Amino acid sequence: MKFFTTPPQEIRTKFEVDLLYKAQSMKPAKPPHPWETEVIIPAAGCMACGWNSDEDLVLISSSGYSITQARTGVLIHRDRDSNLTYERMSNNDLTFQLPLNNEYTSIFGFESGDGIHTTNDGWIVDVIYPWWPRASVIIDNAFKATYTYLNDATKLDINRLDGNIKCGFSPSGKKLVIMGSGGALIYSRE
Repeated sequence: MKFFTTPPQEIRTKFEVDLLYKAQSMKPAKPPHPWETEVIIPAAGCMACGWNSDEDLVLISSSGYSITQARTGVLIHRDRDSNLTYERMSNNDLTFQLPLNNEYTSIFGFESGDGIHTTNDGWIVDVIYPWWPRASVIIDNAFKATYTYLNDATKLDINRLDGNIKCGFSPSGKKLVIMGSGGALIYSRE
């Protein structure tokens, strides 16, 4: 049985197709200066994350939550009580009350909201799909005089993360987290 007797008609514009080819030609790399500090957090089953008031990463999984110092990767606190973790999530899954100190933090993730994608000084981060369904993450500074989408962007090397990808800057814009089902990558700058 033949499904297509004629090739499907292209519905994308030339600009969109050119942009797709540009995204597909990008090679994975480390982030540009000043995003030089990298922390890898292996954590299977991640579903949401956020930043506490000290901008440490709060990582929520089906088996509890943890707080990790974003610049060093030092584990500050880990609680494996999944029932308590679920109880402390808001009904809309957009905030989490830390059982450790009752602090409320905004969260984003697979069943939550979306992260902060722009900093006050022009850094942008975006999840794109040049090889759908495989996700890629790009970072660039939109405040450059010569800014054009994807021209100077860096496609981040996220090979250790799989499945759905979520990302977001900390409120100060000094830290960036990229979260996948296998854990998280954190990049920091001074």
